[in-house]
Amino acid sequence: MADYPSSIDTPLNDGGLVVTKSFKTNLLVYRSIGGRTDVKGKEQKRKWWCVWLCKRRVDKNAQRITISNTYFSVVSAGIFAVLERDPKTRSNASSCEQKEWAAGVGVKLQFPEGGTSPTTMGGLLPVDGVITRHDILVDGRTISAVTSVGKHPSPTIPILQ
Repeated sequence: MADYPSSIDTPLNDGGLVVTKSFKTNLLVYRSIGGRTDVKGKEQKRKWWCVWLCKRRVDKNAQRITISNTYFSVVSAGIFAVLERDPKTRSNASSCEQKEWAAGVGVKLQFPEGGTSPTTMGGLLPVDGVITRHDILVDGRTISAVTSVGKHPSPTIPILQ
């Protein structure tokens, strides 16, 4: 597998935009990894009273958006385990997201002082990377993109299934 960008912006003929991306979030009590597609209409003009915030795009419905994620976890140096998810499809929608997530907090006890402090959970969502395949049908046009984030194997690295 080749390296893929984490996000791709594809312009539409009517001035709209299709944004495809893979993401990985790692916060103290929340972790997520997956892919997302957003379809936006053409950029609206600025209002005379607005300096910088009024330039924005509105959502635009696509006929169909399909996302398929392949997740990877490093088993040992150079060896990956793989988890393929079934494709998620939304019809007549402006966005589609497929992700795995986990939330939680641990308490670390400190002896002999007896104080406690929150800590991250080491095994909370042990996924190292994702490759997302996006297929979008909008305005009669099919757009396909592949994005990735995190660690994933190259063609010469073995995968455990």
